[in-house]
Amino acid sequence: MVESRFFSHSRHPLHQSTSSLRYWLAHHPIVAEFHWDHNVWGSSWLFLILSVLGYVLAVQVVKLSLLWRRRPVPLGPIPALYNLALLLASLLMFVGCWQSAAVEIAETRWLWQRSKTSFEWILCFPLGTRPAGRVFFWSYIFYLSKLYEFIGTFILIFQKQNPSAGHVFRNSMVVIMCFLWLQFSQSLQILTLLSSTGLYIIMYVYFFLCRLGFAPRLDNAVRYCQIAQYVIMSFASVALVGLHFKKQGCSGMGAWLFGAVLDVSSLPFILIVDKQRKQRDC
Repeated sequence: MVESRFFSHSRHPLHQSTSSLRYWLAHHPIVAEFHWDHNVWGSSWLFLILSVLGYVLAVQVVKLSLLWRRRPVPLGPIPALYNLALLLASLLMFVGCWQSAAVEIAETRWLWQRSKTSFEWILCFPLGTRPAGRVFFWSYIFYLSKLYEFIGTFILIFQKQNPSAGHVFRNSMVVIMCFLWLQFSQSLQILTLLSSTGLYIIMYVYFFLCRLGFAPRLDNAVRYCQIAQYVIMSFASVALVGLHFKKQGCSGMGAWLFGAVLDVSSLPFILIVDKQRKQRDC
C-alpha cells in the first residue's frame, strides 16, 4: 500500500505536466475554438495573392540591388536564430497537431465511427467538414510558418547564395497549398502536417548546428527522411483516393490534387538542391 502510494505520488508531477501541455496545445479556447474565416489574419484571397506576388517581386528587387556587392552582407546571428525559430516552431506544431488530433478523435468519434475508423478519419475528412477546431488551428500555424520561411530566401541572397527560381517557386506554391488546406478543409492534412514537421525538426537541427559552425553528419539522414516522407505520403494519397470513391467522399479533394501535383513537380527540385544544401548551409 505504501509502495503504491509512493509510485502514485512520483507519477503525479509528470501526469500534471502532461495534462497542462495537452490543455495549452489542444484545449485552450484559442486552439479549440479556432475558426478559419474572414476575421483571421491572412485568410483572404487578396492577402494570399499580394503576399506571393510581393515575395517574388521583392526577391528580384533585392537580387538586383545587391548585384554590385561582391561580398556577403554580414548578418551575425540572424541565420542561426532564424533556423532555431523554425526548429522550435516545428516541434511545437508536431506535438500540438498530435495532441489535437487525439482529442478531436475522442470527442467526435460518435459522429463517424459507424462509417470509418480513426485512421480513415485522419486520411479522409467527411464531406461538409468546416475549417474549425484544433487541427485547423495547427494547420493555420503551419501556414504562418510558411510565410515566415520567406525570410530564409532573403538570408540566402544577403549571403550571396542566390536561391534558384525553383526555390522561389516552391516557397510560393507551398504557401498557396497551405491556404487551400484551410479554405477547403482538405483531407490528409493531419498526416501531411505531422510528417512535414517531423522532417523539419531533423532538418532545422542540422541547419542550426551548421550555422553555429558545426558540421554534423545528418545530411544523409535528412535526405532519407525526405524520401521516406515522399513514399509515405504517396501511399497515403492512394489510400485517400480509394476512400474517396469507396466511402461517401472526402473533403477538399481539389486542394489535395493541387498539393499532389506540387509534390510530383518538386521531386526533381529536391534531388537537385539536396546536393547543394550541404555546401550552402555548412
